[in-house]
Amino acid sequence: MSGVVVLENVELIPVLKLEPFRFAAGDRLAPSRIYEDLPEEWYRYWLESLANSGITGLMPVERGSWHVPTTEFTGPLMLGRLLEVIFRNLSEAGFTIDLECLPLDGGLALRCRSQNVLIEPGCCGDLGNVASWRKVVGYRQAQWHPLWIGHPSLSALYRAPRLIISSPHDAEDPTARWAVCPDQLQAAIEAAEIELQRFAGQIAGALPSDCKVESRLMGRKLAGLGQ
Repeated sequence: MSGVVVLENVELIPVLKLEPFRFAAGDRLAPSRIYEDLPEEWYRYWLESLANSGITGLMPVERGSWHVPTTEFTGPLMLGRLLEVIFRNLSEAGFTIDLECLPLDGGLALRCRSQNVLIEPGCCGDLGNVASWRKVVGYRQAQWHPLWIGHPSLSALYRAPRLIISSPHDAEDPTARWAVCPDQLQAAIEAAEIELQRFAGQIAGALPSDCKVESRLMGRKLAGLGQ
C-alpha cells in the first residue's frame, strides 16, 4: 500500500457542526462565490452569523471550518444560546424535543499534528459516531469495513500492526490513505469519551428552561452517549 501515511499520536476531537445559515439573521447574505474563492469572506460570514444568535468567542477546529470542539464551551452561557437555536430550529421543522432526538450534529475529528492531518466529520455526522470508532478500533480483518463519520465517509481494514484508513469516499471503492496504531487510536477514543461525558453534564446544565426531558438523560443523548 504505497503512499499510505503513518499517523502517530493521533487525537479524536469531539466537535459540533455549526452551519452559519442556521444562526444568521434573515438579511445576512452568504458570500457570492464558493469557499475556495473567498475563504476569508466565508470565515467572517460564519463568525458574524453565529454572533447574530449571540454566540461569540468560539474557535473552530481549523480556520475556515464549521466544526467547533466541544472544549470551546467552558460555561453555560454560549452553550445555552446554542441549544436554544437548535431546539427552535427543530421545533420549527416539526420535530418533538425528546429522547428520540438525534445527537448533536458534528462528530469526532481525527488529528495528527506531526503530519498536519485533520479528518473532519462529513455531512450528517453527529456526536454518536463515537460508536463507529469504538467498533473499528478492534477490527482485525483484511477486508474494508465501513467507518461512518457522515458522508463522504471512511473505511478501515487491518494490515498488521496497523489499521489502514481510507480517504473519504461515497459510492466509489475505498482507497488506502492513512495508517494508525490501534492502541493509540484506542487511547484517543477513551480521551474523546471522557470529554463527551463532561460535555453531557454541561448540556444538562444549559438546557432551555422549557425542556421537559430529564436533564441528565437529555445531556447524554445529545452528547452521543445514548441514555
